[in-house]
Amino acid sequence: MTGPTVVSGVAGVAPEAARTTAPPAVPTATAADVADVNDALLHGELDRDSVLRLVARGVRRGLDATACAVSTLERDGTLVVRAADGRVRPDLVGTSVPVTDSLAGEALRRCEAVIADSGQATAWSGSVLGPVLVVPIPGRARPGGVIEVADVAGTGSTDSTGTTESTESRRYGPGDVRTAGLFAGAAGMAVEHDRASAELELAAAVLGAAGGEPLPQTLRQLSAAALTGTGGLAAAIYLLDDNLTLRRAAGAGPTELLEDSAAGAAPNVAQAAVASRAPIVHQHVHSEGGGGVGAHRRTTALVCVPLMSRGVVLGVLCCLCPAGSYPGRRELAYLSMVAGKAAMTVDSSHLVASAQEKAAQEERQRLARELHDSVSQALYGIALGARTARESIGQEPERIDQPLAYVLQLAEAGLADMRALIFELRPQALAEEGLVAALGKQLAAFRVRHGVRTRAVLGNEPAGAFKVKQTLYRIAQEALQNAAKHANARNVLVRLEASPTALTLEVADDGVGFDPGASYPGHLGLRSMRERVSELGGTLEIHSAPGEGTRIVARAPTGLWP
Repeated sequence: MTGPTVVSGVAGVAPEAARTTAPPAVPTATAADVADVNDALLHGELDRDSVLRLVARGVRRGLDATACAVSTLERDGTLVVRAADGRVRPDLVGTSVPVTDSLAGEALRRCEAVIADSGQATAWSGSVLGPVLVVPIPGRARPGGVIEVADVAGTGSTDSTGTTESTESRRYGPGDVRTAGLFAGAAGMAVEHDRASAELELAAAVLGAAGGEPLPQTLRQLSAAALTGTGGLAAAIYLLDDNLTLRRAAGAGPTELLEDSAAGAAPNVAQAAVASRAPIVHQHVHSEGGGGVGAHRRTTALVCVPLMSRGVVLGVLCCLCPAGSYPGRRELAYLSMVAGKAAMTVDSSHLVASAQEKAAQEERQRLARELHDSVSQALYGIALGARTARESIGQEPERIDQPLAYVLQLAEAGLADMRALIFELRPQALAEEGLVAALGKQLAAFRVRHGVRTRAVLGNEPAGAFKVKQTLYRIAQEALQNAAKHANARNVLVRLEASPTALTLEVADDGVGFDPGASYPGHLGLRSMRERVSELGGTLEIHSAPGEGTRIVARAPTGLWP
């Protein structure tokens, strides 16, 4: 048995060099299989393993072989079978392929195809094989993996006329290597897409674990990812403002090259990409050395990919390729993926800002109603009482105490209302003073405003996340308003209990009660309370019946983990 034969200069080369090789003529059936793989890549309809299954099928059929397996090279240096076609073990996919002292390892080390004669055996087959061909899958930072194709000894292969050829006489040659190489390039694109997506997902997970970074920080990371995934010189993300003008939001590398190296073309090309809603590649030829006989010509390529989300263009990603290179389909597909991540990030930021603005607007409207209903009425009553007291001074001095007492009562109520509203406008005070103090002030304002007797069982300040305490404060606020406006309660109890894992708030009144299962159109308070506590993973219980008062119990996890 002779050693493996290495076929040089055909497969396993860098993607840029591979694109300079003139494609050989291939059979119509193989060309159709290659077209299927390329369509799957370009349209992004299939994941990596689905594309690799098409590759395994196409290579096996194109080489008229018995079996084919496609393995990817993992970060730890192992090979894992991702797809197989033909006569292989049923449990082959997902198993590891040895790299040391194997044909696959030899092909990876040399970055060239390896051919072995009959008598070889592979771990992924479990059978003695005839001739074996191993073609490396190209990659950028590291090889993508290998494509192994073989004939099981004794079975032979069948040609297009139906004639069976013995595996002993079968030999793989440069033509077979070229055919497999057509699929190896496509497999490399699928593997690189998957690697890049995993890296971006990891970056997003890290950002999320850190509590979420500001939008510029995330866009800077995506700009850097555009460079590392394509080998570009500089990248930047531009966002459309309200005047539909592109403003640079983030960048990586010497971003001034985006304008200088392309003769100031970046803004124009970016606007064209936004207008066309499709990626645009702009080439520019520079003449260096004065433009004379000895002048040197240098070509640069600028890629601009629009940021699209929900059918709307939000901006554009621009990437400058190294001098003398031109972006291929792999680079364009990768930049499109990065642009998609950026678009989702920007769109999510817009949605969050919109939701926050809506919540702030609703809170302002509620406070305006409160000011009108309580403080304005209190001020009107104070003015009326003061006029009555002034008139009584000259006419009935002995009766002046009554209007003055009325004025003082209204002034105290208005002051309590104003303090409560100011407290609500300053939510940071909840973090500074604590939930117990906040509930105490809220009850004091409620007692003065509505003349309802209150009882508080609050204890010491409990441990808990600020968001949890803020939610319970809002629930207590809503429950007290319901007790005053709808229940006509005379007594209200507010109780706060804490355990190592949860906080429990109870608000009970002796009002008229109601049927919790009935529908009350236009009354959103109860639904609002449920939504608030459910966002924390907690529960809300409502115990009430007509004539029996109401008791609301809200439980929420503390939001603190060891």
